[in-house]
Amino acid sequence: MKIGIVSNSKICIPLLSYLSSNKAGVMLYFGKSAHTDISINDLASFCRANNIQFYAEDDKNELYNWQQLHEPDVIFFTGYNHKVVVEELSGVPKGIYNIHFGKLPQYRGPSPVFWQLKNGEAQLGLAIHQLSNKLDSGAVIWEQSIKNEVYHTYNYINQAFSELQVKGVFEILDKLSRKQPLNAKAQDETQAQYYKRPQLADVMVNWENMEAKEILDLIKACTSWNNGVSTLINGYELKILDAEIALEKANSIPGTINIANNKFNVACINNEALNINFFNINNTCIPARHAGFYGLKTGQAFISNL
Repeated sequence: MKIGIVSNSKICIPLLSYLSSNKAGVMLYFGKSAHTDISINDLASFCRANNIQFYAEDDKNELYNWQQLHEPDVIFFTGYNHKVVVEELSGVPKGIYNIHFGKLPQYRGPSPVFWQLKNGEAQLGLAIHQLSNKLDSGAVIWEQSIKNEVYHTYNYINQAFSELQVKGVFEILDKLSRKQPLNAKAQDETQAQYYKRPQLADVMVNWENMEAKEILDLIKACTSWNNGVSTLINGYELKILDAEIALEKANSIPGTINIANNKFNVACINNEALNINFFNINNTCIPARHAGFYGLKTGQAFISNL
């Protein structure tokens, strides 16, 4: 079976490794994107070392020529940013599938890991669905979820899902090779939600409205691709990398700083407080207990408005 993988991200590497180690006829179409997290040269070298056919696009329309030329029996998309006209990918006998790092149909869109973490979901979902012309809307043929743990971050979950997708692809390929039907489940459009790529306002703390737990969820969603969650003070942007809910109650205006006993606390709504452990200041990770050296003082307050 000839297996085509279409991606523009390093999340495809565990899947490529699995397929090549099992002597599958695998080929990679690497999409051109401003959001790619791995260089073409690095991925090309990986493919050469693992005997994987490699093609790097210059234009998104090359995808259809690539498919017609190489005629893969099945195609899996994992991290590809361009809209695909499914009818143009004609003659893929065992199907075309998209691997989506989010629960469907609740988390459609390009950044499902971010939004699942930001929203504090108890379970984080991954789905493989039939590719369709409407984004992330095809019938789901495999899905799985993992518990959202306190130590989970955006980067951690992307790595975990890049490995978990291998299990889903293996089960699908196994059924296809045995000529067994796939369990396709149509998505419930009444539950569908689309989330855009996060903008600046989505990665900033709103001290006046966000509970301490919501801020912690946002920190997880922003670490480490955004170097933490953003907040403003004295006209400067700082990023919070790590925090925990403080045992002490706060009686100050939300956003107010209290530095004492080597602890850096910030008041939140509902009389809660966060104990900040690490900041990112000028692209440097700084223990919060040293924040005084950067001019931060008790009684100062972070602001929420740009």
